[in-house]
Amino acid sequence: CQAYHCSPAARLRLVVLDAYDLSILGRDPHSPRYEESLRLLREKNPNEDLNSPAGLKEPQFVAFNGGFSQAQLNWFDEVLKFSDENQEKVVVMGHLPIHPDASDRVCLAWNYEAALSVIHSHRCVVCVLAGHLHDGGYCLDSHGVHHLTLEGVIETPPESNAFGTIYVYEDKMILKGRGRIADRVMQF
Repeated sequence: CQAYHCSPAARLRLVVLDAYDLSILGRDPHSPRYEESLRLLREKNPNEDLNSPAGLKEPQFVAFNGGFSQAQLNWFDEVLKFSDENQEKVVVMGHLPIHPDASDRVCLAWNYEAALSVIHSHRCVVCVLAGHLHDGGYCLDSHGVHHLTLEGVIETPPESNAFGTIYVYEDKMILKGRGRIADRVMQF
């Protein structure tokens, strides 16, 4: 698992989740993690083409996505417990979106509900930043957590720029974007 966390400033913690902890991408096909991921994917996706969401009840179960192992979710829960106890604000980041209102359903992490459950059992998370969905997306969920899926820089026309800078304050984050990245203010 490639997840980690750090505290770049007092009462602020950044957590980076590995949304491809469970995945068939980039893994040795003979490894136990690959076999576990392929078994899970085939249980949810009977299509011959595992990148096709056609007919799936849970369309996020495609080969170009991935998910979180239980070990990573347990680790994440412990990090958020620490942040709750120390009155930190937490910004979570990962490649795959974990809220269906900030993405289309095909681009979500396989077990996004489990990650949301961990987040919603704590009061410290203020924002989740993701990518993957090139058009981007945003929602403020029922627990007051901002979910921002950033627009794909890969869609930027040649000879132009696209980037964003996030300014973090005690009560808000401000994203100033250029090109495909839209400006946004997220109040806590």
